[in-house]
Amino acid sequence: MTISRRPEALWCPNARQGAANRWSYPPTVEKLLRDITAGRTVLQLFGGLSRWGTKLDIDPTTTPHVRGDAWLPPFARDSFDVVILDPPYAGINQQMKQMLIRGAAFVAREHVIWFHTQWVAPDSGMRRERSWLVRVGDSCACRCLIEWRVVAREKPIPVLNFTRGPALKYRRWLAGEVSLPFGVEV
Repeated sequence: MTISRRPEALWCPNARQGAANRWSYPPTVEKLLRDITAGRTVLQLFGGLSRWGTKLDIDPTTTPHVRGDAWLPPFARDSFDVVILDPPYAGINQQMKQMLIRGAAFVAREHVIWFHTQWVAPDSGMRRERSWLVRVGDSCACRCLIEWRVVAREKPIPVLNFTRGPALKYRRWLAGEVSLPFGVEV
């Protein structure tokens, strides 16, 4: 396989069928991701509304396969061939990015795929194989789609304790102390 160091452009048309105000990958991105992951086991972190793979999400209304915290994925080392990260499109600082990517790399045997508005460098133990700058529609922020290969024999251990950031909020929901703000009592 030829490894391209320069990102490619991926153009998504404006018209999307059946996506009425619900999250979903743009069809062009979904097709590419399905092609990349064909024949491999896939974990989708933040993926309750995805249409393939094992879906982990904190929101029970998305009917994920696993209700869990993407910041603390409840899977053993090398549980899936590919882990896809599509975190909410809010600012992610270095510590938050590191928590997500380390957890994903720990669970992934082969690849971690990042889909977000922010271009990020991989954590230790991975190298970028392919990447795309994605135009998702008019008047939209571009997305970054990055495929990293997990190469470290000794993967970094995921962060297990958080003192700040979104994981604290999610841990509260998982423990059942506070209902989710999605109109559904847990």
